[in-house]
Amino acid sequence: MNAVLVLAAAAAIHCPAKSVGPGSLERGGTAGASCLVAAFDHGCRAADYTLSSFGVDTIHSLSFATKHRSSGCVVLVEESFRVVPQQPHVTARYVCRRLRALVADRCTPTRTISLTKPG
Repeated sequence: MNAVLVLAAAAAIHCPAKSVGPGSLERGGTAGASCLVAAFDHGCRAADYTLSSFGVDTIHSLSFATKHRSSGCVVLVEESFRVVPQQPHVTARYVCRRLRALVADRCTPTRTISLTKPG
């Protein structure tokens, strides 16, 4: 029974995704972003979350994942862009050292990234 608890504790948390667009369409609210922040704040639990913005034939995505490193907890962010039906192209990668108020900051390369508003 203890082995089951250890495996459950080690399993990654898949936070609910958020999608915006086209137009004013929005799905997901802030639950996924709050889930990622909670995982970061409470022992750097393994978690992932995706924020996507849709156009007529395009998709811009930010994928977030918490990661424990020897220097502390970080959030790995991968930004991608896709013109449907092509495969997504990674356009940037960031390592952020802080999550607060649904924003990732102290990122390398330098950037502040909203967890709820694409941009």
